[in-house]
Amino acid sequence: MKNLKAMAFATLALASITLSACGGAAKEAKIKGIYLSPAEMSYSNMRPTYNYYLTSFSQQELTLFENNTYCLIVSSSQFSAVILDENTNNFSGNERANYLYKFYGSCSSSVNDIDEDLLDVKLKNVSRYVASYDQQYWLDTDNWTEDMGKQVIPPKGYDTTTGAAIPDTEASPWSAKQYLDSRQFASEVEIQVNVKTCSFDFAKLEFVEAK
Repeated sequence: MKNLKAMAFATLALASITLSACGGAAKEAKIKGIYLSPAEMSYSNMRPTYNYYLTSFSQQELTLFENNTYCLIVSSSQFSAVILDENTNNFSGNERANYLYKFYGSCSSSVNDIDEDLLDVKLKNVSRYVASYDQQYWLDTDNWTEDMGKQVIPPKGYDTTTGAAIPDTEASPWSAKQYLDSRQFASEVEIQVNVKTCSFDFAKLEFVEAK
């Protein structure tokens, strides 16, 4: 069982990501702005199929570069069985899945017609995808390996008792292109950033259907 204190560490991790985390774009192009979303909390009741409850905390960071490219980072920490004592500062919980996802691609932006403090941004096709998943594996579509391809094979089902994914051991490893195709946005992602507060509303991301 992991301690719930990891929640604070995961939240700080996003803020401490260096500019080098945004790959080649950070080295070759000047940064135009870095913007942070509020943290978003979600809750899932898995009953009656599974006897556990999931609470997730997610946040996004958007870096825009002057060559019309971007780096969108999505971080998430998930816990089950969270208990907060009403009378003391005691708490407990089981840490579950944690991840950092990084999307790179081209974008367009323009000053808002009504408020010059707002920048209307459109994120276009994803040209590179990097991920670090739950201290289990990492991925980079620009530096792909067969082992990475094995990690992203869709499961053939889920255990009805535990909810754990059942690996498809007979499937072939995915290629970098195959996986990158599955990480494409279903449509352009529209984000309105506030250049004064360096912020934007948490963006809902929808992806094309994996083939």
